[in-house]
Amino acid sequence: MKPNALPPPVQAFARAVGWGGFAGAAPFLMISIPLGIGTLFSGDPGNAWWTGFFVIGLPLLVSLPIVLAASLLLGLPLTAFLSSMGKETGQTYVVGGFLFGAAPFITLVLWLGEFGASFWALPGSFGGAVTGWVWGRYRDELLAEQSSD
Repeated sequence: MKPNALPPPVQAFARAVGWGGFAGAAPFLMISIPLGIGTLFSGDPGNAWWTGFFVIGLPLLVSLPIVLAASLLLGLPLTAFLSSMGKETGQTYVVGGFLFGAAPFITLVLWLGEFGASFWALPGSFGGAVTGWVWGRYRDELLAEQSSD
């Protein structure tokens, strides 16, 4: 290992959060990227660059902290629980991420009866599932390594 390299579990966690954040932001990036590029080339050199890059990156600026918080508060305790039970599988993490990602908005729909909020469950569940998939692959590889020793 390189002297300044992060340990493999930290690298895997960061990779899972990054991919999950990107997946959750992807539907909004399809809108923000063209809008941001249009702003970059709008002809106003003063604020165009700052505003354009802000518009392009806004979905990621929102999605990444949410995925990080959910991964720390829900994903890592799920890992500890599944690991202690000996029930870890990559598929479990995908399903858990999907449900954890959709849960806040499904709760709002049930609590407020506002079905328009259910739209927000789609990017959340997609981001959660991708986070779970990347983390689950790492955990599967780790378990396979441990069982072969």
